[in-house]
Amino acid sequence: MRKIVSIALVLVLMLSFVGCGSKKESEANTPKADVVITESGYRTYMDDLTANPTNYIGKTIQIEGMYTLQDLTQQGGKIYYFVYRNGVAACPTCPANMCGLEFTTADNKYPDYTPKNEDTDADHPWIRVTGSFDQYFEGETGPYFTLRNATYEVLTTRGKTNV
Repeated sequence: MRKIVSIALVLVLMLSFVGCGSKKESEANTPKADVVITESGYRTYMDDLTANPTNYIGKTIQIEGMYTLQDLTQQGGKIYYFVYRNGVAACPTCPANMCGLEFTTADNKYPDYTPKNEDTDADHPWIRVTGSFDQYFEGETGPYFTLRNATYEVLTTRGKTNV
């Protein structure tokens, strides 16, 4: 009985973090999200995505945060695109306090912004990204988590930078 009550409480807690978003006409091409990562549930979802990725693979995830990219082409790599917020060091998806997800678009188009070393958080565009959650490996390293075939929208209203 105690186990059933515990499971029920976990399910209620998880469901309380699912937001219901409203679509604007400009978002007509944005797929409907299975999971909307809300500001209040941001860290909880990021922790759960990492701990239980198989629960989310193939689901459409929507997330908001700052936009940045990491260009590793000079080192023989590729360019990685991210939506993120600043997390605390205990966040399993937070290297250097960056707590977020990589994303790729089907048309290979991304926000018009290239980060510079002197940029502050306010310099990074605030975006909403919706895509299919997946994991991948690069050689022996991984898993890495990404939103594939993502769409994005640059927003004028910013949320909390730190979660």
